[in-house]
Amino acid sequence: MNSVNMKNNEEGKAWRPKMVDLLVRGTALLQSQPKADALKIAIIGSVTTDMIARAVAFGAAAEQDAVQVWQASFGVWRQEILAPNSELYHYQPDIILIVITWRDLVEQLPLSLNEEEMKGLIASKVAGWRKLWSLIQERLPQCRIIHHLPSYRPASYLGVAEERLPSSFVNQINLIRKEFLRNNKDIFFMDTKGLVDDAEAYYAAKLPFSQDCLPEYVAKFRSVFRQITNCSKKVLVLDLDNTLWGGVIGDDGVEGIALGQGSALGEAFLAFQNYVCDLAARGIILAICSKNDRNIAMTGFTHSGSSLSESSFAAIECSWDDKASGIRRIAQTLNVGLDSIVFVDDNPVECALVSEHLPMVVSICLGSDPSKFIDCIDKGYWFSAQSLSEEDFIRSQAYQARVQAQEALDDSVDFESFLTSLNMVGSVVEANKHDEERLAQMEGKTNQFNITTRRYKLTDIQKFIKEENACIFVVRLKDKFGDHGIVSSIIGKIKGNTLRIDSWLMSCRVFSRTLEQFIMNNLLSFCRHRGIETIEGEYIPSPKNKVVSDLYRNLGFSHSSDNIWLFKISEKTIDFITYINKDN
Repeated sequence: MNSVNMKNNEEGKAWRPKMVDLLVRGTALLQSQPKADALKIAIIGSVTTDMIARAVAFGAAAEQDAVQVWQASFGVWRQEILAPNSELYHYQPDIILIVITWRDLVEQLPLSLNEEEMKGLIASKVAGWRKLWSLIQERLPQCRIIHHLPSYRPASYLGVAEERLPSSFVNQINLIRKEFLRNNKDIFFMDTKGLVDDAEAYYAAKLPFSQDCLPEYVAKFRSVFRQITNCSKKVLVLDLDNTLWGGVIGDDGVEGIALGQGSALGEAFLAFQNYVCDLAARGIILAICSKNDRNIAMTGFTHSGSSLSESSFAAIECSWDDKASGIRRIAQTLNVGLDSIVFVDDNPVECALVSEHLPMVVSICLGSDPSKFIDCIDKGYWFSAQSLSEEDFIRSQAYQARVQAQEALDDSVDFESFLTSLNMVGSVVEANKHDEERLAQMEGKTNQFNITTRRYKLTDIQKFIKEENACIFVVRLKDKFGDHGIVSSIIGKIKGNTLRIDSWLMSCRVFSRTLEQFIMNNLLSFCRHRGIETIEGEYIPSPKNKVVSDLYRNLGFSHSSDNIWLFKISEKTIDFITYINKDN
């Protein structure tokens, strides 16, 4: 299940499965008859993967995804990748999990090697892994790769000298981790740091880590699995009293709440506020759901020790209504799915109510010790990401701008005057290498306005940009409330005098602004300049993209066959009406 019913737990770790439950349920899932639409996961690696297969099956089931798990025979993982007719390729997995440990990467090297020599050796070693990844991607282009990011060798040769020697085991792993993460953004890395190495278990059964670490492994796997299946969490909904400050603002007043320097309690709440600020800076959208009078509640942010302010939040629900209803309104205001929300509260009753009525929302009970609040959230890896783009850094402000625009709409006499008042400025330009990361991110995350639901990876985007008969457009939008950055993209393929729209994505925060019409005007201009006579659009239905089911019809395309729509450029002589001005 996407949600985890958090019981009141001071450790904040009740979301972790018990070892017995994990092994029993994981085994049962592996032995059950897979569903026809089950996601296929292949596990290959240099160690025994039986217990990992159970953790993977358990973790995927916890995310409400039916999976079928296949394991390569012990010790033949490299052959499975290299041989074109191996069982791995016959299996045709959707996801491949590569399970390695530090033992596969470090070696006893002369201690006299300098830093440059070490960098050369590590670069050569990682280049070998890149070749293996590329081979998988070439033979299984739609498959996603999860690769263990190696942990450190257990402590040995203790002392400062280990930190100073370039060829020490510690520095070998440091260099390898950096090289793995550099320019390999099509690979999903799962960090195994923190999983306890058990030498006895390794030598006896070739286990990659202590079996006691399986619950932690499940949490790490679930996080990466959410990223691969486009189910990442992106909204943090917070209570106020005894969550963002100590005390009840309505009873204690601003000066009576515990927050900021001067007391252990106040400093702990400040540390939690700073953590929340950091999440917002990484692109997590903040919202408030509190049983409070709004005017009184907001005074808490005027406290001299508060690092958050009322403007830090994209949506605020302060009422005496139940919190499940409040969270529903927040989701509607932000135009996000309930399954993208994490709700935190110090009150176990409120958390239980939200879990009961909104099981798709992750509900975390923080307990009563603010010094453990950060750990309560962080150890679930709910907001982990593979990388961050410029759009992530402005997402919080962009969603606040959307809410401000919605408030302006509510005050407008009519929709046209509202759109005019936004003073929107947009641009549609061909993509370059600086846009690649954001484009790949949108391909992986966008579900609602996603015409074909094809998921192109970074390497695909890079190839399209270089291809003569392909074109990629990026669309940027600004209004009087803020800069939304890249909000839409189109991948087109040109054949003869026809441009086929292979992928068209748009951020939900700019729906219903005549952006589609603005894009079409620019697309028509491009086509006329290139001598293209027909635009071909394809709509492939999915459970989440019904919002665009009539897009092509509304834009004047004619239904051709099955999911194909055609637009004859010569028949359109007047521009589409749009309220977006072109950015000069």
